[in-house]
Parts: sequence; structure tokens; C-alpha cells
Amino acid sequence: MIKIPALSVLLCLFSLSITAQDSKTTLYQNITTALAKEKLAGAVWSTVDSLGNISTGASGVKNADTKQVLSTSDKVQVGSITKTLIATGIFRLVTMNKMSLDTPVEEILTNIKFKNPWSASHPVTVRHLLDHTAGLENLRLWQMFSEQVTPNTPLVENFSKHPSTLQIHSRPGTQFAYSNMGYTLLGMVIEAITRQRYEEYLDTYVLKPIGMAESTFGFVSQLGKNADPRLAMGHLDHMQTQPASPMYLRPAGQFTTTAYDMGIFLKFLMTNGNLRGYSFIRKDLLATMGNPDAETESKQHGLEAGYAAGLMKRDRHQVIGLAHAGSIVGYHAMIYLFPKEKKAFFISHNMDSETADYEVFNKILLESLNLKKQEPDPRAVMPVDIKNWAGNYVAVRDQFKMFAYVDLLAGFVTLIPGNDHLVFSQLQKEDKILKPTRYHLFKVDDKISSSHVIYTDSMQNRRITDGFKTYKKISSLYLWTMYMSLIFGLLGLSYLFVLGWVKLLSNRKRFLHQAIGVPFLCILALLLPIPLFMMQHFTALGDITAASIALALVTTLLPIGLLFGLWRSINIKKEERSNGLTSLALIFSIQWVGMLIYWGMAPMLLWI
Repeated sequence: MIKIPALSVLLCLFSLSITAQDSKTTLYQNITTALAKEKLAGAVWSTVDSLGNISTGASGVKNADTKQVLSTSDKVQVGSITKTLIATGIFRLVTMNKMSLDTPVEEILTNIKFKNPWSASHPVTVRHLLDHTAGLENLRLWQMFSEQVTPNTPLVENFSKHPSTLQIHSRPGTQFAYSNMGYTLLGMVIEAITRQRYEEYLDTYVLKPIGMAESTFGFVSQLGKNADPRLAMGHLDHMQTQPASPMYLRPAGQFTTTAYDMGIFLKFLMTNGNLRGYSFIRKDLLATMGNPDAETESKQHGLEAGYAAGLMKRDRHQVIGLAHAGSIVGYHAMIYLFPKEKKAFFISHNMDSETADYEVFNKILLESLNLKKQEPDPRAVMPVDIKNWAGNYVAVRDQFKMFAYVDLLAGFVTLIPGNDHLVFSQLQKEDKILKPTRYHLFKVDDKISSSHVIYTDSMQNRRITDGFKTYKKISSLYLWTMYMSLIFGLLGLSYLFVLGWVKLLSNRKRFLHQAIGVPFLCILALLLPIPLFMMQHFTALGDITAASIALALVTTLLPIGLLFGLWRSINIKKEERSNGLTSLALIFSIQWVGMLIYWGMAPMLLWI
């Protein structure tokens, strides 16, 4: 009588073990197939099930040159997922009553002075930095690509070299704008409070207690004195190997770990924050992750989607979870958590590809977790005033200030109201069909909950946002004027370039005496930096090099040469004048180059 139930339990456990093993094998096969299809080097991953069990896997090569196989114990880098760990470190200090999330950053970092027009009523706080709502830029080119930086470069150099990096562009707390600079400031906050390097403090007092013994915030590479033989080699397209290199913005993306350690971390985030009987991270702080603050404009208008404290709400494949992606030179990673179900996954590819579809792997791992599909929000009728929102919209904030002009021309959105939907149309992307869910709230068909909201701001300007990027309505005339400026400018430069060759080949001796002479040479000089850039590594793109100096010089000479040509076309002898088309082409070219100067794209100073 006693042995039969015991035997049944053993058989049940054996059956569950076989099922789990089959599931693990299927997951490995699916990821291996996807790696081959997407032409990626390899990947390591971990999953956490509802019982808290952590499973790991690996597939592909650790180094494309040596053909060494990638294993589950190998280390990888995770890019911006570092921000989730930095947020956890900040929460630890708050739990220890060392600081408050609502403390103004300038009170902690006395050497930092924001250029904040709203400072009297809305200073930048630690919470704003955590939520990417401080109003800061994302980053500068030199902060991402530089060979001058070392693993020990002080974090303050991100801001002391160019004080304009501390400009606040929107009222703190109101709008999400992803900022690597913001999380770098959080690293400085940790250092100011603990009086030691943030890497050392977090390794000792956050990672070690949680149990992440194989992870570090410190710089790790495959080469040099910081080499670790367990770190998988990074790769670029065409399997080009790329060793890890130091960075200015290291608190925003410098973290080395293993699949199992990340499983431990994800498991901890889904607890009440206790470790061995004491509160390591307050439960209410963990609950804020992925839940945007009520002060943000999108949340005030009913949209739940957004980012907070190192995680974002992600609505994909009929499930809603908390997630964060990470991309750094040579690596691409993702974490996904479902706190209610106590399930999660992590994956890191040791290849940063421009063409691969990484979402395929997220879908495979989500399906392996056997999550219950959620019911979508019910449909609603279209707002009666929807026609008022028809028109063109541009981003309120630009990811990179230097390329704001390009973002304007390539990233504008057109809203087209229909009878029962709203078309969200954007260049180079498929149209999104937004269906109404509640008052002024909409969702894309493949989403579960509302994904967009339309509203008017305090100045009665019309806006649309998905909680991550906000667009404002602009005059169609303004947009068309910008495009006509671009078209006429390119036509003018093309005409001058072709005519210049014709004049040069037909009359070399008198070429420089003609109105076309100097402008043509200045246009031709724009080609000179190209071979110089091809000879340097892309990681030096933001440094002062022969290539960047040459680019700065030729983009400085261009407007001068065009103006000189226009002056000559007016003042040279009547019999030597070119036809009126040359003068018109010069005028068209000058107005467009003037536009580039206005938008900060000429002269092009990559190191600023």
C-alpha cells in the first residue's frame, strides 16, 4: 500500500524530467536553426521557469577565426542591459537609505551643472535619469567611437569636455528620451555616494550578494591585460571578429556575464527583493521597473506602455512582459521577464549584425516558456475629432543632435484617419494600422494593449506617442520647404560637379578664372576624406584623426567656395560669364549648405 504511491511519484518525476529534457533539446535545435538562417556566429541563453529552475544553453562558435565552439560557461557582453543592473544598484543604495530617487542630481554631483530652463520648479532628479525622462541627449559620436578612451578614463570627461552635453531639452519628468549619458551620470552618482568606483562597489555589494560570481562591471576583453579566455569573441557582419574595447559611457553598456548568472539576476528581479531573510532591494522599488511614472505625458493620457528604472513594457507575440535589449560593438542581447508567471529568459549573441532579425530568437524563447496568450483590449469607435490629427509629425526629440536634420527628413510621420482606423505612415517602414481602443488611445493589430495615444500638450500642440517616441504636428508647408531645399541643393551641386568636369577638360588654362572653378574644386574635395576613413578603424570615428580633420576642412571650404563662385559669376567680365544656370545652381547649392550649417551638419566636426 505504501510502495504504490511512491512508485507513482517516481514515475511522474521521471516523466517530467524527460519532458523537460525534450523541451531543452527542441529549444537548442530551434535556436541553432535560427542562427544558421540569420548568419550569426553564436548565442548563449538561459530560461527561468515558474519553479525558479534555471536552464542554460549555447550554440554556434565562440570565435569564427578559431572555430572554437561556444559553451554555456563562456562569458558574453550585454550592452545596454547594463542599465537594468545599474538601476538595481541605485535601488540598493535607496534601500540602505543612502539616497533618495527624488534628490536633485546637482545636489549629489556638485561638479555637474545642467542647462535646465525648468530648474526652478523641475530639477533633474535621480528618478528622471533612471526613467530616461531627464531631457538629456542620448550620446555624442565621440562618446561611442573613440580609441582615446581607456578603462580608467574618469566618467566626468563625458561632460567636462563639452558642457553642451548637459543641456536639458524638455521639462524633466514629462517625456521619455533614451539617454546613455543619463545612465553614465547614475554611475557618477554611485561613485559620489559610495566614494569608490562604481564597478568595484557594484561587483562587491550587489553582484556578489545576489550570487552573480561570474559577472563584472569592470572592463573585460579578449586581448591585453584585461583579457579573459572565457569571454566569447565579438563579431560584426561577414564574421569579422571584433574584440571588446573600452568606452566613455561605460555605466550605460559595460557588463560581462554568463548565461547562468543572468538567470540568477532575472530570478531575483521577480522576487520580493529579500536575500537570506533581509530586504536587499525594497519590494516597492522593484515594482516600479517597467512602470512609467505618472508625471509623464503619455501616462497622464492613459498610455501604460513605456520605460522605467531599467526595464520597458514590451507587447509582442500576444504577451506583455518587461524587457530590455542591449547592443554593443560585437554583441546583441535581450532580457524578458514575466513577474506574475515567475518566468524569464536571457539571450546574448556574440555578433552585432546589421541584417539579422534578432526578434526571431525572442519569439522562440517566449514560446519555450509556455506563456498564456493574453486577450487584446476591446475595440472602440473612432474619436469624433480624429480628422483634426491628420497631417505630418516630426520627433519632439532627436536621438542624436548632430543628425537632427536627417531625422527630420527621413523620420517624419504622416497620420491618415480612416473610417475605423488611423494610418501611421513613415518613410522606409511599413505603415502601421492603429485601431481605437479607448478615448484617443489606439493599438497596432498585433498588440494586446493600447500602443499609441494622441493628445494636445500644454501649448495646445497636437502630439502622438507610443510611450517611447513622441511626435509633434508641423505645417506641411514647412516640411515641403525643407524637402525642396534638399532637392534644389542636390540638383545645384550635381550641375556644378558635371559642368566643372566639362569646363576643366575643355579649357584647363582658364578654368580657375571661371565662376565654376573654385566651387567645383571644393565639391571635388568632399571625396578626399573617403579613402582616409577607409584606412582607419570605425572605432576611431569620433577621434581627431587625419580623416576627421580632412572632413572638417572640406565641409568648411565648401560654403566659402560656393560664395566665391557666386561673387565671381556676378563680377567677372561680361564676355567670360557663364550662362545663368551656373549662377542659379550656385544659389541653390548655397541655400542648402546654409541649411546644413543651421542644423549643425556643416562644418562636420565629428569629435564635437
